[in-house]
Amino acid sequence: MNDNELGLWRAEREITRVILSYARGVDERDWPRVRACFHSGARISYGDFFHGDLSEMMAFLEASVPRLVSTLHCMGPPWIEIDIDGGTARGETYSVNAATYPPDENGVSIQNVSGVRYLDLFERRDGVWALVERRNRRVWSHNLPDTGEPPMPSPLSPDDGGRR
Repeated sequence: MNDNELGLWRAEREITRVILSYARGVDERDWPRVRACFHSGARISYGDFFHGDLSEMMAFLEASVPRLVSTLHCMGPPWIEIDIDGGTARGETYSVNAATYPPDENGVSIQNVSGVRYLDLFERRDGVWALVERRNRRVWSHNLPDTGEPPMPSPLSPDDGGRR
């Protein structure tokens, strides 16, 4: 591996860790972790829900995410195009996100599951890769009643020949 390949590999690894750190930070409500994923002056767009700068995004997340019972980001491997010399990178990451809403007045809790594409722009400043722009594009979404854990399937019996 030559120095250029090593530099690209290292940059891709650092950028991937930013992407995963954001997801983990939101799911764990670890707001300093989320903030650390962005450089100052970053711009963020969550589709129709939010458009703003880093401070506005943090206020939005800190006010809205704790109202949910839980969130879960299942991130796919990112596609990253890096300009090492320019200190910039573009990324696209597919994700399936889930959010459980608290019960409504009828005691029904909703589980939202969405397919999302994160379209990101990164910069390396003072040796640190972080987001300077994040656009989140929802591709599909389903809302279902949260019925809790499903029952365990019953074991196969010799009488059914191992089939159901």
